[in-house]
Amino acid sequence: MRRLSRVSVGLAGVSVGVAGLLGFGTAAGNAAPTPNTFADHSVTRTTDDGWQVTATKAREVVHSVRPLNQSPWTREGFVSLRAAGTIGGAGRAPVSAGTVTGGFQVGCNTDVTSGATIGISGGPNATLNVSYPPALGLGASVQPSISSVLRPGTIADVSFGTKKLSATTGAINARDVHLRIDGCLGPVVLRAYVTVAISTPTNDDTVNVYGQPHYL
Repeated sequence: MRRLSRVSVGLAGVSVGVAGLLGFGTAAGNAAPTPNTFADHSVTRTTDDGWQVTATKAREVVHSVRPLNQSPWTREGFVSLRAAGTIGGAGRAPVSAGTVTGGFQVGCNTDVTSGATIGISGGPNATLNVSYPPALGLGASVQPSISSVLRPGTIADVSFGTKKLSATTGAINARDVHLRIDGCLGPVVLRAYVTVAISTPTNDDTVNVYGQPHYL
């Protein structure tokens, strides 16, 4: 399934031949039911003020499923991710604020909606929908649902929220979040990300960590 997807992706991301059309339709109909798990990864950086800031991507799982509508133009799955941030060391200036943000970057190869408006206004473009309930804890900022237009050659940023760091740590745990892309021809590619940002009276710093790109 992945071999056909790779062969069909053009450098410009918009040219797909007849073989690609057939291959992608087959791939969508035979999506593997087994969840894919990915290795944890952390990045630590020392800020100009001397703080050691760590961003950690953990518990990343992507479970591709056969779409309920059985359409070759729909990709459906469930994703999980833990985004964590920590502050260590002994900086020269106090930390006045800190946040951790986590989510997925989503790319669709080619829009095939052929002039129809799907899901939201804005033109004939493929759409991405994420069902993610808001967190109950104080300090979390999460949308109850996320919709985005996937235009060819662009990447949608699906954030699972931003959490304020309490003292020196903070985390967001998103489990089995439903993700659906409609009107998309070719592979849908996901890449997890975690961003930790801190602020002091003299500097603002961000640390990012990314997962490996993989297919939904």
